[in-house]
Amino acid sequence: MLPTPKNYSLYPAVVPADKPTEMLIVANERAFFLVEGAEYQLTVIAVNGDELDYHAPVSHRHLTAVAAGGVLRFTYTFEGEGEYWINLQKDGKLLQELHAYSLYEDLYALTPLKGDFHSHTFRSDGKRDPAAEAGHYREQGYDFYALTDHSRFYPGYEIDEVYKNTKTAFYRVRGEEVHTPGTAVHIVHVGGSEGVCNRYIHDRAGYEKEIAEYLTRVPAEVPAQYRERYARAMWATDAIHAVGGIAIFPHPYWAPAGSRVYDVNDTFARILLKSGMFDAYELIGGMGQVGNNRSVALWGELRAEGYNIPVVGSSDVHGMEKSTVFPHYFTICFAEKKENDAIVKAVREGNCVAVESVGYEYDIQRRCYGSLRLVSYAQFLLRYYFPEHQRTCQGEGVAMRAFAIGTAGAELIGLLAEQAENERLRFFGKLPPVLPTAEMLALEEKWRERHLTEGPHCKGTHIDNPAVTRQI
Repeated sequence: MLPTPKNYSLYPAVVPADKPTEMLIVANERAFFLVEGAEYQLTVIAVNGDELDYHAPVSHRHLTAVAAGGVLRFTYTFEGEGEYWINLQKDGKLLQELHAYSLYEDLYALTPLKGDFHSHTFRSDGKRDPAAEAGHYREQGYDFYALTDHSRFYPGYEIDEVYKNTKTAFYRVRGEEVHTPGTAVHIVHVGGSEGVCNRYIHDRAGYEKEIAEYLTRVPAEVPAQYRERYARAMWATDAIHAVGGIAIFPHPYWAPAGSRVYDVNDTFARILLKSGMFDAYELIGGMGQVGNNRSVALWGELRAEGYNIPVVGSSDVHGMEKSTVFPHYFTICFAEKKENDAIVKAVREGNCVAVESVGYEYDIQRRCYGSLRLVSYAQFLLRYYFPEHQRTCQGEGVAMRAFAIGTAGAELIGLLAEQAENERLRFFGKLPPVLPTAEMLALEEKWRERHLTEGPHCKGTHIDNPAVTRQI
């Protein structure tokens, strides 16, 4: 996708609610340095403001600020939690619409992370090398992913070993997809300290013995036809929880039972999701639009009945060539930090939203699922943060793949990772923005003077000059 350049950026773009915050408007290109000593007007608009008549808004706030050092500084208290538009104007002319989001303390303390909890590589039935796949994810702006090859926990360690001497900012969360024998129910295990699949792969007799004991603990209300499969799901989720992981119920509508045996019928899916044994529901993913639509409908009915299980979006990617799932289905986690246990905790506590992409390359729409509070914030991030974040991550992902095959050095990954991380920190106000140097300002002033005095003049310039009146 082609970039959509903006002349100005607002820092920080995410701010604490109800606290005075110093804001900076900084030019993204030298030609747009703000004119020294000039007065600019700012209109602050609360997107969720309460208005009686949208033709005559009364909640808009109007400020003025004077440019110094090529930038504009102003202090503002953003009331409550939500999105704000800030219109930057000069002499009645709109220069750019800027955007900010204010958060209460609990959510402000968390870091938004784009990730995928369900993926496969060549080590099971996927098509990509594990280390290369990690690079593909980073290139698409992901902060983390879980490699969940079928009944295999170890392939993730291959990624760790390849990149162990690099300073990549991309993070791998531990994982595997559990296929307990005797049932078509798959379970995605994420975050545990070790795998659980080897227990049934290398000791099938011991596994079956344990299942017999679990059968005695199946709740009486579970219908007879589902009791054994329910017991196997209990075994798997208990095993996952015992190693500190979370159990995600994935793709109930993967394929009709008449063609393959991967579907879980509606009745049994409801029983499993109401059981309390699962930590999250893979609401959308590689099931196709019909499957995803049915899945969302099921979730809606369960919520109406009082069951509010956390939801995630996952690609279940197997191949990336003309993929309809990657990078179109993912999760945004709001975590304390980019680390295995913190990401697991975020999902357990429901601090996540599932994201589905629809449309075409130049008109992609994102549908988010979760609480209204998190969805509102996620939609802001999907418009104003993640697209730019993806561009800063892109070079790092390419460098990771080049390093994995031996055509680039580790230092390149480190430099690009640092650049991406710094841009992220600036957006969220954890690092101050880079300001124009005296040398930059002097150079722009030199060429700006020639622009205004040597002509020929043309209208449409961003520089304030009444003499510029005609088009050439």
